[in-house]
Amino acid sequence: MAGNSADLPQRACRTARRLNRLFRIERTGGFARWREDVVARLLRRRHALVDEFLRLETERRAQSATLPRELREAVNDLAREVEQSRRNTEDRVERLRAELRLLRGEGMPTGLRGSMGGRVIGRG
Repeated sequence: MAGNSADLPQRACRTARRLNRLFRIERTGGFARWREDVVARLLRRRHALVDEFLRLETERRAQSATLPRELREAVNDLAREVEQSRRNTEDRVERLRAELRLLRGEGMPTGLRGSMGGRVIGRG
């Protein structure tokens, strides 16, 4: 992106807001509705936006120590969205891990299980 240093905070803010939207779409299940190639393009776009944001932020910090209010708000929103996405991902991984343990027959010892499939066939 070409431009002068005066618009660095605005460009960084715009980039942070775009990243926020992409993280929110993924967190709310939007990626599940799209074809694999579309999701792959969005993930590549998100990666490019992260790189662009880091580049803009490095450039902005080299020129000025102040953080404009609008950029601070955009970065705070992005940080909250990334944290929510991280928590959702960790929860999903834990649910998948528990499901896999049950399928392997490694579930909680609180019932009778049929063979190694892990299905509960009775409760004690």
